[in-house]
Amino acid sequence: MTDHEVIEFTKSLFNLIQNARTIIDLEEIPHKLNIPAKNLMKIEGYPKIEFAIKSSDIQSLIDKNVLDDEFNFMSDISTKLTDPFSKLLYATAWKNGDLKKIKHIIKGIIDSENDNNNNDQNEALVFYQFGKYLTKKSGQPIIDQHVIRAFSIFSSKNTNQISSIRQLKVLDKIHIPIINQYKEWLTSDALTKELREVKDYTYHIDKLLFAAGKTIKSHAQALNL
Repeated sequence: MTDHEVIEFTKSLFNLIQNARTIIDLEEIPHKLNIPAKNLMKIEGYPKIEFAIKSSDIQSLIDKNVLDDEFNFMSDISTKLTDPFSKLLYATAWKNGDLKKIKHIIKGIIDSENDNNNNDQNEALVFYQFGKYLTKKSGQPIIDQHVIRAFSIFSSKNTNQISSIRQLKVLDKIHIPIINQYKEWLTSDALTKELREVKDYTYHIDKLLFAAGKTIKSHAQALNL
C-alpha cells in the first residue's frame, strides 16, 4: 500500500467504526475493507477475557507472600504453587521471559482502580495498559503497536508523517499522548451511543484496529528522526 492508499483505507475504516451501532457492524468491517484474514486477531488465540482483576486481588497475593510490595514474585514462588493450572501458567511466563512484565500489568490494575493516569510509566506500556483493561473499567482498552499505528494515522494532521507512523514498532513514553487520545476517542460522541452501550465494545474495536494496523504496517527501514 502507498501512503495515499493507507490514508484512504484508514479514513474508510474509522468512518465505518464511527457509524457502527452493533458488534455485528464492527465484525463486518474487515470484509468490507478486504483486510487479509492473516492479519485478523484469531479468537482461538485471544478469546475475550470475561473476568476482572481488582486491587484487592493483588493485595491478597501480597498477603500470601506470592508478591512483594513492589509487585515482583517472591524468590521462592515456584515452591508455593500447588495446582497444575498455576504451575503451567507460571512455567509459560518463565520460559517466555515475561515474569518481570507482570508487575507492569499489576501497576496498571492499581492505577486504573485509583483513577491514576501515570504518565511517568516509561516501559512495558502495552502490559501496563493491559492491566488497566483487566479491571474492566470503562474507557480502558487493550493496546499494542498495531492499534496505535492505525489510530495515529487516523488522527495525524500531517501527511508527511504517514511513512514514519507506518514503521512504528515499539510503544514508549513519547506515545503516551496518542494512547490517551485513543482512550478519549473510545468514550466520546465520535462513536454512536448505541455502540458505547454494548458491554466490552472496546475489545472489538481493539481487534479491528489490530488487524488494520498490521495491514498498513510498513516494513521499510525505520527513519532516524
